[in-house]
Amino acid sequence: MRFLLPFFCLFLLAACQDNRAPEADYEDDFLLVAHQTLTPNDSDYDQDMSLQAIVRNRVDQGAGSGLWIRTTLPWLRIGSGQLDTRHLERLGERAKPLRRFLDTGTLSRVEDGEIAETRIADPALHEEMVERFGDKVEQLLDQATATSVPLPNDPRPGDTWQASASLWGLPKVTADYRVLDRDGDRVLIALTLAGEGVDGEARMIARWPSGMPEALRLHSTASVPDQDATLEQRLLLISQRHYPYPVQDWDVDPLRVEMYAETTERQLNDPRIVDPDQRLSMRDQDYVNTLLDSAEQSLFYQPDQLEEARLLTEGDWSLAHPLQQQASFHFTGFDGPAPDGLLLNRLGETGGFYGLATPMPSDVGRDPLVLTGDGKFDADGPIKLTGAARIWTDGEPVTLKRGDGAPESLKILDWQDQRVDLQLGGDLGQWRAQPLDGDGEPLPYAVIYRPFQQADPSARVFVERLTLDPPLDQLTLITEHPIATLRLTPLRESERPLTFTVRPLPDDRKPGTDPGGVRHQASPLPEVPDDTGALLDGLTLQGLDDNRLRVTGPPGLRLCTLTPEDGADYHGTPLHFVWDKGDAKEHLDPGFELRTEDDQVRYFYGRELNFQARCPTAVETVTLTREQPGCARFDGDNGVRLGDDCGGIEGLDYAALDDTGLALQPLGEDDDGVRRFWGKVKKVRLLRADGDQQRDLQARFEEVPQ
Repeated sequence: MRFLLPFFCLFLLAACQDNRAPEADYEDDFLLVAHQTLTPNDSDYDQDMSLQAIVRNRVDQGAGSGLWIRTTLPWLRIGSGQLDTRHLERLGERAKPLRRFLDTGTLSRVEDGEIAETRIADPALHEEMVERFGDKVEQLLDQATATSVPLPNDPRPGDTWQASASLWGLPKVTADYRVLDRDGDRVLIALTLAGEGVDGEARMIARWPSGMPEALRLHSTASVPDQDATLEQRLLLISQRHYPYPVQDWDVDPLRVEMYAETTERQLNDPRIVDPDQRLSMRDQDYVNTLLDSAEQSLFYQPDQLEEARLLTEGDWSLAHPLQQQASFHFTGFDGPAPDGLLLNRLGETGGFYGLATPMPSDVGRDPLVLTGDGKFDADGPIKLTGAARIWTDGEPVTLKRGDGAPESLKILDWQDQRVDLQLGGDLGQWRAQPLDGDGEPLPYAVIYRPFQQADPSARVFVERLTLDPPLDQLTLITEHPIATLRLTPLRESERPLTFTVRPLPDDRKPGTDPGGVRHQASPLPEVPDDTGALLDGLTLQGLDDNRLRVTGPPGLRLCTLTPEDGADYHGTPLHFVWDKGDAKEHLDPGFELRTEDDQVRYFYGRELNFQARCPTAVETVTLTREQPGCARFDGDNGVRLGDDCGGIEGLDYAALDDTGLALQPLGEDDDGVRRFWGKVKKVRLLRADGDQQRDLQARFEEVPQ
């Protein structure tokens, strides 16, 4: 009861009576993330518990005269799923009172800007709980009611006052309030808490004039006399409708703070140095908007997972990769009324566009869409979510030498020979940094981003991360050679609204030839090297020590064709070479791999194999459009059929591109032999060979080891 029930509360900083807010301003959905540690005073062993929840406030017109706020909890998850309201039916009859309490919640009457009364909304349930829990119900209501604190008519930085307050998981305490900052109707307030056996600190962004929270960070410690223990709590609350930045809750659990700090330390000690020309180039705002337009249509959900009480969504990795570099997003709600039985969970923002593209394989409470567990959701059509994106594009760069004064809006924390640390974000804005050598040429480098003061687990840092600005970040550049100068590029910021359409996938996950939406793939076309004549010279035979054959080579090897000698087989099954894209994590280079034609056998013993490599001497890139289709026939929005006269390189597919310039994922052929793609095809790109060069090679496989 101690952890679960106190979260049914309404936190209200009420405005003065002459600034009465419209009733609609009191309605909101809040994301609540908390972590508690209970430490017995006579023991070194702690008990940890985490919580994720959606708290809903709605004006209730039928509760009586005056302004009544109904507070419910449509989703609650404790621990790693030990209690999850999506699974209450598993508890049978025992869960019915809890389900009634979750669904009906509490009612709080606001009078003259203060909360005058709070009660459990269901009278019959109230009586049942009094019979079962006695005076503890009144304790619950004490903790579930937030004291109304009149704000000044015109709150300004430096304003202070003192009043009682009730916060989640705490009894009523006295709070000292101080206005730290203000931006329009957003007011940043610091709270110092003190009460009998309770102390703590918090920061809250309150919306003026209603006083409803946009965000809250709270740290508190409280004595628990009946258990002779101390309870420490960290809590994050954000308005799902109004908080304007992506949610970051990584520091609510101190163990995760330690884990992420260790991960960063490993990256700093073993940096991944990358050549500058291998990094994604920055694009202009029009192109980023085109990517976002496509991303709005790229989300799908899996109805076949409903039996597990999850609504898994998946997106488009090809879009996520460039967007992660130049944009961020946050959700604001549903486009129109929320579907029955479905909730928005802004914890789905924590992985950025990468997290949006790939669902978590295990249920950790971070799915963007959460079922309420009452079975009311009908997975029969698209779901529309609203949001907003921030876009960053390059401004005018400046070059800085070591010892020079940094631009006013940039902080250089440390500059060593082969490492530079910068502070970004917040009111400093965003910057792009590139290390240069003594000749002004870009150096290969590693870049590590992390939250500012990431490794500091203190309560003060946890609370003070809440400001009116975006969170602060720290950027570290590491090179293998001395850094002579830095090229610093300020990033211009712009915003735009988003409307995501999340479409259902068929139960068999086979989308058919016209599923709607868009899905991309990596381009099937390789980069064409400047010197195609070097392709044959750079061929390398790998894997023979393991009785496998993998032929690798310089960039552009995919343009070549490898063919075993006539009649080469394995017990009657012909042999062929298959292109494999490799695996960077396994240090496996891309190349051609020898297999049987049915792809069942990859290991060979006690034989020699002669094979031939053929590569083009020159390559022509051909682009076919709807205006100039050439050998292609475009059929509808997503169909293409290439003629026999197109003459693409043997073994290479062609790429169907949309407005983003990315390759669309193929869906298969329809009954008329037209190849369909997952999105609107704007043009087709293929490669043609001009001239031919060849090389004969031989591989020897050892006998079966004794």
